[in-house]
Amino acid sequence: MKIEHGRTGAPSRVGEADTFSGRVMLDPLLEAGNGEVRINSVVFSPGGRTFWHSHAGGQVLIVASGHGMVETKEGDRELLNPGDVVWAPPGEVHWHGAAPDSFINHTAISLGTADWAGQVDDEHYGAVFAGEYDGPNDAVYDEE
Repeated sequence: MKIEHGRTGAPSRVGEADTFSGRVMLDPLLEAGNGEVRINSVVFSPGGRTFWHSHAGGQVLIVASGHGMVETKEGDRELLNPGDVVWAPPGEVHWHGAAPDSFINHTAISLGTADWAGQVDDEHYGAVFAGEYDGPNDAVYDEE
């Protein structure tokens, strides 16, 4: 058994521009030495979001506060609220982030390496929250 008391000692950091849009802060809680398990407390400011991405071993999101969205490349999407728990299976391409008018804080448990794809552009993001999104044919992502 290993217990981490508080943070791992790594400083909080701003989300990188090649994986996040808007203002996003990551607070590392646990980083496995081999990189296979990472746990971060993540705060997205209104409009902040990830790029499209997947995780080799999957990802769990536990929403602590605020409101947001998670969406898969197939067009399945759900509003996120405090207490929600999301499971993104291994390899499922998805994005998640804050609503336009709310911060969101979640704990992200990421398993395996992340594969980052294209940005969730402002038009797509705005349409999703405006209810103008028609499904998977509107999902714009780039498998680089």
